[in-house]
Amino acid sequence: MTLEVFGSRVLSLRGEKGLSQREMAEILGVSHVAVGYYENGKREPTLSIMKAYALYFDVTLDYLVGLSDSRR
Repeated sequence: MTLEVFGSRVLSLRGEKGLSQREMAEILGVSHVAVGYYENGKREPTLSIMKAYALYFDVTLDYLVGLSDSRR
């Protein structure tokens, strides 16, 4: 997994839903600063955070981490 791929994909997905970083943070149970770090590739998310993103956006973990370009 590259942090840049993960970050760009979750940023794009968040944008599609029209969510702010603060709203996404509330959904994930983390700070909005952490969301910003994930999106900017400055912090590696835990597996539980990656799973929460995947479940919320209804995409696969493979898509989020760049192993697949297919969301499903």
